Amino acid sequence: MSAYQEEKAKLRCIFLAKREALNEFLVKDLSFKISQEAVEFILLQGFAKLAFYMAKGKEASLSKAIGKSFVEGKKVYLPKTWTQERRLTFHRVYSFSDLVPGPFGLLEPNPKNEEADLGSLNVIFIPGLAFDVKGFRLGYGGGFYDRVLKETSALKVGVCYSFQLVESLPVEPHDVPVDLILTEDGIIQCQKL
Repeated sequence: MSAYQEEKAKLRCIFLAKREALNEFLVKDLSFKISQEAVEFILLQGFAKLAFYMAKGKEASLSKAIGKSFVEGKKVYLPKTWTQERRLTFHRVYSFSDLVPGPFGLLEPNPKNEEADLGSLNVIFIPGLAFDVKGFRLGYGGGFYDRVLKETSALKVGVCYSFQLVESLPVEPHDVPVDLILTEDGIIQCQKL
């Protein structure tokens, strides 16, 4: 394991422990605020094709924003995980009842549902254990979202709690930053390199 990988592994443990220490009431409250910010942003920008994620554990949940997007008639896509290929595809969902259990204990869309062309999405909301002010992300280490970030021209919005936003994270040459970061405190424009 390289020094870079060791540093990332340590940071994963730190941020995961901080997040898991949150109580359920705070997770719900912060997730509600983040979802409200997401809804306002989506409506303000007039986005029609949206890619979200389903929260894992105590990740910031965008369920309220997803539900509002259904009501508003937006095209909503969620990721389907292909563990063998270590990749994600995004499939259209029309309601939460479309979701089925997938790997990692996450609810996922049926892969038979319409698959999104990553180039046609307006915005993609991306979870992370931490983000830095330049938009670089600390994920879980599987590289699933890294591949998506390279392939899409959609606006990339990282989603986290404010304590997960840091000044700097270790970066590799292949890392792709997000454009904006969404926390309970609002939307932050990432500093360009």
